[in-house]
Amino acid sequence: MNHKNPLIRSLAILITLFGLGFSEHTLSLNLERYDADVAALLAEYQADSFTTQTSSPSRMVFQHTAETYTSVDFKRGMIFIESASKDNLKQAIVAVLLTQINPNIIDAATAQDFGLVGKNKRPFFWNQIHDHEGKAIAYPWRAQRFAEHLIQHSQLRQKRYRVVIPMVKKHQQIAANKYRHLAEQAARRHGIPTDIIMAIMETESSFNPRAKSRSNALGLMQIKASTAGRDYFSLIKGVKKTPSSRYLYDPAQNIEVATGYLKILSSRYLAGINDAKKREYAMISSYNGGAGNLWLSLDKKGHRKKALARINAMNVNEFYWFLTHRHQREETRNYLKKVSRRQAKYR
Repeated sequence: MNHKNPLIRSLAILITLFGLGFSEHTLSLNLERYDADVAALLAEYQADSFTTQTSSPSRMVFQHTAETYTSVDFKRGMIFIESASKDNLKQAIVAVLLTQINPNIIDAATAQDFGLVGKNKRPFFWNQIHDHEGKAIAYPWRAQRFAEHLIQHSQLRQKRYRVVIPMVKKHQQIAANKYRHLAEQAARRHGIPTDIIMAIMETESSFNPRAKSRSNALGLMQIKASTAGRDYFSLIKGVKKTPSSRYLYDPAQNIEVATGYLKILSSRYLAGINDAKKREYAMISSYNGGAGNLWLSLDKKGHRKKALARINAMNVNEFYWFLTHRHQREETRNYLKKVSRRQAKYR
């Protein structure tokens, strides 16, 4: 199946994913029938249940009520909607297509104001979602027409109607462009390269502005208010303050706090690493795993001076290898690989 028509391709994805459902029960599929990108998505959803996937920072639940469930997978570029009636399903589809995800005016946890469109403002998912005619969706009439089209091809399973809306192939690039100017501004203020900020942002949340982890890290760059947030205000702003959730869900403030914290890591906690590139690798690793775990990875007792001596005795390639193979946290080993690989996209 190698359909170029966006309508046919979208319907193929929709029909296939309906079979998987939104529960832990999945079906065995012949993935050889599908394009490589679609097959990869299906394989991922066969491996995981939908309920476990919603805990990831790259996924955001818009609505979770007895009537309607709406969830966005920012990483894979898929929107899942199910409802007990076609009328409610249509309302939910239109709401997500037109929504302005602005934490100052709506609450994404309850989604009571989804569908709100500000004057002269494009919807949040502008150009990330195209309708059955391959057009971007900006106005209620087009959203309603696309919703009606989707509902015509929906399936009823377990007394609930379900649709899956795929985003365009370049959805993540479009999402990244929304925040690049904020990253560039923060980069100039704190002397942190823009490509590092953007690569961390993608790795942390896949550009989900309402991201929240199990450990209560918030927003685009997954800031913990009680640690990185407090350090930022104490060491950069000179005040004792713990930022609120509302504060950290604001994209500009989230990026500013995160970039300031990267500067703190580089210039304060990791001071003594002589080579700039090695300090950069240490900064990225410590953003994920903390400076303490870096020292413990290099010295069993976490002795900072001994750890620094080992770092400075290595060359750049040796240190990168150490961090990606010998850091005591597997998550941090993989984290540095991901961020380093993604930096090239934002240079």
